[in-house]
Amino acid sequence: MGSCSRRTVPGLVTRERIAADLKELGVAVGDTVMLHASVGAIGWIVGGPDQVLRGILDVLGEAGTLLMYVGWDGSPYDVTIGVPELPPALMAAWPAYDPQTSRAVRSWGVLSEYLRTWPGARRSAHPDSSFVAIGANADELTRDHPLQYGMGEGSPLANLCEAKGKVLLLGSPLTNVTLLHHAEHLADVPNKEIARYWAPVLRNGEKEWVQIEEFDTNGCLPWYGPTDLFEAIARDYLQEGRGTVGRVGAAQSYLFDAGELTAFAVEWIEERFRDHEPVDLDVEIRPADPSDHRELVALLGALEEETSGSAVSGARLSTRVDGLIEEADRTTFVALVDGRVVGMLVASRPTTERGALDHAFVEPEVRRRGILRELETDAVAHLRDLGCHTVELRLAASNRIARAAWRSLGYSPVLERLEKPL
Repeated sequence: MGSCSRRTVPGLVTRERIAADLKELGVAVGDTVMLHASVGAIGWIVGGPDQVLRGILDVLGEAGTLLMYVGWDGSPYDVTIGVPELPPALMAAWPAYDPQTSRAVRSWGVLSEYLRTWPGARRSAHPDSSFVAIGANADELTRDHPLQYGMGEGSPLANLCEAKGKVLLLGSPLTNVTLLHHAEHLADVPNKEIARYWAPVLRNGEKEWVQIEEFDTNGCLPWYGPTDLFEAIARDYLQEGRGTVGRVGAAQSYLFDAGELTAFAVEWIEERFRDHEPVDLDVEIRPADPSDHRELVALLGALEEETSGSAVSGARLSTRVDGLIEEADRTTFVALVDGRVVGMLVASRPTTERGALDHAFVEPEVRRRGILRELETDAVAHLRDLGCHTVELRLAASNRIARAAWRSLGYSPVLERLEKPL
């Protein structure tokens, strides 16, 4: 009987062949590599899918590290995205994310669960943007994964770049380069779409629901090109002669320098989206209530830091917010976009005929979109209903941006206060 070989059975791929093809592609001993793979595209793997990982680890050696984006198969992302408040029954029933036991997303390929359960694997604490690594730098890549903006600074993707890592695609399309979400987070462009959702995590052994915010990984930029945004970026990168293209088994494969690709993508995005027109916002204005306490503390803190240049303690901010919500002679209005509080304005009545506005703040990323105007309209209508005939506000003379905004709403100076330090 003739022997089976790569010549007689073209679709048959061994662990040794995978290692040899990876070396030819440019993977080397000691590398830190993030993997995207389609096992079916590689061929018929002798011994099963885990041999793909073993072939990669054979090349990386003990000094190397292998990283994958594995997610969480039980994530409530699709159920809770954009939901301001969760039903108690859902909160009680949904199990918490446990980095040790929660399954990887099955639809992303079989290898993610293989890697998650690999001896010595380390997994990040983010319930949705979950990464797993094995090898010498596994702890450094996955530890201290921030819940907020989990693809940005401090994320495993940022750590991959700092480690001078590489991105390896084995039969996986260019649309799947997760690292480009990191570039989206870093790019300095206006009006990126923000996603907010809830997830249950374990804290001190107890389940706790947390609200998570990120630049929308389903499309934070208004891209209308003929191909997927990530594919367009990756192909332009390849067109410049960067990266390596080859075959591992039967799979079309790519190897990219993570830091170089990220820098290229950030510049690519900023060049095309720095001046894009803002999307229309659906803004809701309503009086604040105690459920807005956390958001108001954040807004008030940002206001203080922006106007004074110094931070205020959380305890003091919390006390002040309690006063704003509870004081009968003041009404705090909040602006919500997609269910999230993004602005505030406080209306009061110092005298029977004169109203006052203060603590005006709108988050920088949604400014110049009419939110302050809508807050002012509702606040003034409230003061008018109370019998006020005029409304005043106080601004620091140095706050030119705020002065310009209020003047555009019909306000003009009537009194100048002069002072000097003693």
